[in-house]
Amino acid sequence: MGKARTAPKDKSTKKAPAPKGPADKIAGKDLAAAQPASKAESKASTSSEPTADVAAPAPPDEAGQGVLENAHLPVTHGKVGVFGGPRDRGVKPDDKLALPTGLHFVYERVRTLKPEGFYCSMRWDYHLLHKSPEEGKRWWANRKLLVTNSKTGKAVVVRAVDYGPHENTGLDIGISPGAAEALGVEVGDEVDIAFADQKAPQGPVE
Repeated sequence: MGKARTAPKDKSTKKAPAPKGPADKIAGKDLAAAQPASKAESKASTSSEPTADVAAPAPPDEAGQGVLENAHLPVTHGKVGVFGGPRDRGVKPDDKLALPTGLHFVYERVRTLKPEGFYCSMRWDYHLLHKSPEEGKRWWANRKLLVTNSKTGKAVVVRAVDYGPHENTGLDIGISPGAAEALGVEVGDEVDIAFADQKAPQGPVE
C-alpha cells in the first residue's frame, strides 16, 4: 500500500485583521477628511503671489481704493490731461507706449490708440513690490483704474497704457479724449482716481 495522502492546505484562508485602534483611525478616513480636497485647494490656501491676469480685491486705505495688492497709485486726486488722438501733436509716428500692453507684453505704438477708447497714463512706480522695472511695467500694463469727475460724480473705467503726464505740466493723470468726453472734463479739471474692479469693462460707469 502507498503512503497515506494528507489533505491539502486551504490557501484561501486569510488571517483575520487586527482590530483598528486610534492610530488606524487617524491614518484612515478621519485623516483624509482633514486634508485639502485637492492640490489646487492646497495651493490656493498657501499662495499669496499676485497674478497678472486676475487681480485681488483692493484693500481699503485712507483714500478708499488707492492700494491694490500692496501697490500704491501715484495719486488718488489730481488734475487731468488728455492725450492720444488726432489733436495730440506731441506724439511721433514711431513713439511706443511706455507699458507693454500688447499680446505677450509687446510694446505698442502710441498711434494705435483710438481716441474713442478708454485708457490712461500716470507716473507709475515701476519698483513696486520689490519688482524689477520691467516686471513693474508688466504689472501696471492694462491695469484698470476708476476715474471720477470730482464735481459731477461721473466715472469711467480706463486701462493703463503709458507713462505721464510730465511733471512740468502740473497734471497728475492723462486720459483718452473719449474718457474726457464721458466725464465732461477739460485739461486741468480735478478728478478722483482709484483702482477699479479688474474685471469691470472699460467705459462709462452706469
